[in-house]
Amino acid sequence: MIALAIYMVKKGERLTSKEKEFIEEPICSYRREKLTEHELSQVKKEIKKALRYIKPYNGPSRIWFAYQNSLTNGCRRLTKIISQLPVCLETTELIVKLLINLDRKLSTGGVDDSDGTVGSFIEATVDLLINYSKVDKNCLKAFKILKDKETSFGWEERLVKLLSL
Repeated sequence: MIALAIYMVKKGERLTSKEKEFIEEPICSYRREKLTEHELSQVKKEIKKALRYIKPYNGPSRIWFAYQNSLTNGCRRLTKIISQLPVCLETTELIVKLLINLDRKLSTGGVDDSDGTVGSFIEATVDLLINYSKVDKNCLKAFKILKDKETSFGWEERLVKLLSL
């Protein structure tokens, strides 16, 4: 049934290798270029759509696994989006703001991440940002917003530490 659904959505066309690609955690593209205003706007829209899957849990236990799948789906979508971004100050700022937003959802937004899906995504994204700072030192400027910020799990500490090196 899944194959038939994919066939219908693709109108009989074969899946591209890019569509078949599964990225376990965010990876650095190592491309150094700036996004145009239009491209940046499109990325923000994609991120906003993916964040809809990372929502508060307030249902009965019988739908718990569907909720966890929603969190996983959201994190996978975000992983794909940020793994395709070029390395520059603007994308670094965008990703830092995304992490702050996710942290807020975890600490006060009612998101129940008891299986660690979102937390693991945040940690892997911090690793991505560390790579960004190695590729382009200018990206370090985006970490200044985290200097006096205290997050739920302390993920910001590794990024702030880079400011003093």
